[in-house]
Amino acid sequence: MQYGLKIKLKRIEKGYTQKKLAQELSVTVSTIQNYEAEKREPKIETMKKLSKILGISVQDLFFSDEE
Repeated sequence: MQYGLKIKLKRIEKGYTQKKLAQELSVTVSTIQNYEAEKREPKIETMKKLSKILGISVQDLFFSDEE
């Protein structure tokens, strides 16, 4: 599974809207949309924050092809 889809599914599972997740990460909603569409890849610090919020390791969220 691609990281954009993982972000979207985990975000929904945790009850976050794109707006709420953007606020938690101090980024714009369009940035979250770009992550989910894989038009933009987060910086490592953002990856760490995102994985903590979503309850999944950076490795599993961004670098694992397993579902």
